[in-house]
Amino acid sequence: MKRVLLIEDLPQVAQHLQQMLSREKEAELVGVEKESDSAIARVNTEKPDVVMIDALLQGKSTGFDIAKRVRAASPGTRIIIVTVPQRPVDPKPDLGIDAVFVLPGGANELASALAVGKREIRLKGRMIVCYSPKGGSGKTTIAVNLATILRRRGNSVALMDGVMQFGSIRHVLQVPPATRSIVDLPTGQGMRTSLSEVLWEGPSGVAVLLGPPRPEEAELMAAPDVATAMQLLAEDHDYVIVDAPTKLSDESLAVLDAADVILLIVTYMQASVANTRAAVDTFEALGYKGTKPILLVVNQSDSAAGMSKGGIEHTLNLPVVAEIPTDWKVVSESLNKQQPFVLSSPNSAVAKAMEGLASTLVQQQRR
Repeated sequence: MKRVLLIEDLPQVAQHLQQMLSREKEAELVGVEKESDSAIARVNTEKPDVVMIDALLQGKSTGFDIAKRVRAASPGTRIIIVTVPQRPVDPKPDLGIDAVFVLPGGANELASALAVGKREIRLKGRMIVCYSPKGGSGKTTIAVNLATILRRRGNSVALMDGVMQFGSIRHVLQVPPATRSIVDLPTGQGMRTSLSEVLWEGPSGVAVLLGPPRPEEAELMAAPDVATAMQLLAEDHDYVIVDAPTKLSDESLAVLDAADVILLIVTYMQASVANTRAAVDTFEALGYKGTKPILLVVNQSDSAAGMSKGGIEHTLNLPVVAEIPTDWKVVSESLNKQQPFVLSSPNSAVAKAMEGLASTLVQQQRR
């Protein structure tokens, strides 16, 4: 169900759009606003999935001005500009326009703009896998905080522990001991009917699928079933963030094969860069390069030790999309208190860097 906020100052147009939205089974109108300031306040508090904005708004702010403000306030929100045939508008995601609805329009055109029904199959959730070939890189911490940020921006988000043996997500969040996990699911497509029953509600409403609680239970999970769980989560969530195993086994390759985006977590240390270079070579052999984005995230980036962002990009022939600084106090307290640091210390430099990473990924998806 898409939650829709309508920004429209003409009563007759607002009434017409409300009637159309009431007939759309997969849309729910959360409100109608006439002015820019009240509309942005509503976006900040309600985090709607979709905002429809009249391009011909009267007043100090144009519909396009409001679209830019909505994009800044809630990057994950879908923005639809409403116009008339005499005033054509082109979709421009970078400028805050994801779709255009031309009045009077019909039910099919509205559903297409909202991205509901059959059209949404191609827009199913984005599967982002956090991977590092070297332990201690911070990939679990990055995965947890990234999922939390995306959820707080109004997206539906699932966080999956892809490490079947000695997974960490249950230990960095306040997970009750008896919480169910992926081993409680049936195999194959039988997972579909039971998946919601084993998801645990984590920080800010992130849906968490945990790995097995005991290391010996990892043998109960086949690699194809791990990938199937990811894909089923993507059917019901805007983003699926996966903490992947370090070892390149059948299990981790199944996760990486299914990924839409691979975030390679690296540090400014020679061993980390060398191992990552070997992983990139393997990804090239597997045909990942050119078929899905492979992006670098430099953790502990203020410990450069003679290395540089440009040097790593040159060595690995991949772009660095974020540099996450070191903050041992904030991160250690976050891990010990089992609360994401983007919640416990939102104004810290490390939290702001994670916010930047989330924004970059959202914009990269739009492009």
